Amino acid sequence: MTRSLSPEFYSVLIEGNLNNFTVMELRDAIIREYKDETDMTLRDYHKRAYRVVLRLLTAGFLEKSKDISEFARYTKTPLFVASVFKQRVTVDRGPKQPKQPKQVEHGAPVLPVNDPCIRDELDQLVKTYQVDLLSSIGESEEYLRLHQTYPQLKAKLEPHYLKSRDVSSKILGKIRAIESVLASMPKDPVL
Repeated sequence: MTRSLSPEFYSVLIEGNLNNFTVMELRDAIIREYKDETDMTLRDYHKRAYRVVLRLLTAGFLEKSKDISEFARYTKTPLFVASVFKQRVTVDRGPKQPKQPKQVEHGAPVLPVNDPCIRDELDQLVKTYQVDLLSSIGESEEYLRLHQTYPQLKAKLEPHYLKSRDVSSKILGKIRAIESVLASMPKDPVL
């Protein structure tokens, strides 16, 4: 089955053969190729790169690994290598008109939901963070177990334990933030 990628991702991932990359590295590679052709901000590029990586990861085309620097790296799987990708044809829709937020009874602006995949992407992101959280909690628990088994290693184990506990707290914060956004979104977004 043939899969399609937008021109910038096709150029970087297929023609440029980018592999074993972080989301930021993918974003930067796309910016180098397309920065003069669009008015997207750095944040827009980053969000777009993250969404594409998440889709490829979910479909089994990428494999996630975490290195010491806390940034996940993504590697092409054999499924990616064996698949045939084509460049998606893009249609120029003219200049974008800025969207005005709608007002609700409580006075808080509610931005219209344009992408029907937002809820799915956020749900998938929560699942990814939950796996990371369980991994980090397991790491913390193992440091505690090692400390109980080998009290003489306390000085060596404590920094690792504290770091893994901090990572767990950050991931939990991310999960709570996304879940609060999901709770405020309508179940069936209006397109």
